[in-house]
Amino acid sequence: MSRILTVDIGNSSIVAGVLNNGEPEFTGRIATMRDYGKKEITKALGGLLQDYLGQISDDYEEFTFKGAILSSVVPEINEVTLYAMEEITGTEPLLMSDKLITGIDISNYSKGKIGADRIVDLSAAKSMFKDRPVMVCDLGTCSTITVADENGKLIGGMIAPGVQLSLDAEAMRTAQLPQLSAGEVTEILGTDTASNMMSGAVAGAGMMISGAAERISADYKLDNMALVITGGLGSLVIPWINREVCYEKDLLLRGLNAIFELNASSYESEVDHAIRKKYSIRSYRGDRGLQVG
Repeated sequence: MSRILTVDIGNSSIVAGVLNNGEPEFTGRIATMRDYGKKEITKALGGLLQDYLGQISDDYEEFTFKGAILSSVVPEINEVTLYAMEEITGTEPLLMSDKLITGIDISNYSKGKIGADRIVDLSAAKSMFKDRPVMVCDLGTCSTITVADENGKLIGGMIAPGVQLSLDAEAMRTAQLPQLSAGEVTEILGTDTASNMMSGAVAGAGMMISGAAERISADYKLDNMALVITGGLGSLVIPWINREVCYEKDLLLRGLNAIFELNASSYESEVDHAIRKKYSIRSYRGDRGLQVG
């Protein structure tokens, strides 16, 4: 088996995934807490993985991880998360940075600085559409658009308030608009306040993406540009996008796996440890977290 543990720290949630030979086998999420300590984050991630590991393997001595990789937009908890990942897998994790090979040329971008998650998304999209320009839209806390040409050169991008963030801001900054959770929109014109707000946020996001894709494709002469959507709200927004779309909910995890493999030859840790010999998920108990045996 060739299992990789991937962890992505976003502004709202931390998503952990296990990929086996490049295919997602498990995903789970916990809330992003900026005051996580080593024990707390190890306990939280270990709790996510405990049931999954028990379901797929009764032979704990034989279960192995090939490696692990972390992507983060919350750098203050990188160190404790890397610690937890090493405790869980028995391998030293890679940290997504400009030092890793990604297959994406970011020299166009100001000072070469762009969110790690956006590069990971692009790397995954380019692995899917090797000879085509790609536009990736990640519908998270913010809605990000990131575009690369057919050679994998980053052209640029856009950032807008996310669907839920827009609804939250309307409720927070006005006296009479209600707090809503993003939901399905079937008619573009609402007939009450709530449906007006929902259409503006959900259908509006889809139409923004449609318009942006059309304009970007024309302005930058990106013929046959592939549009890739990811993020939990994709299923709500996609019906309002007026062009062919590829929806991949695990895009970021696939990208992390692809980047790990691109850098595997220079991976300094000894990999393929039998983690159950030293690192026992089964010993997870209450507030003690993962115990090194």
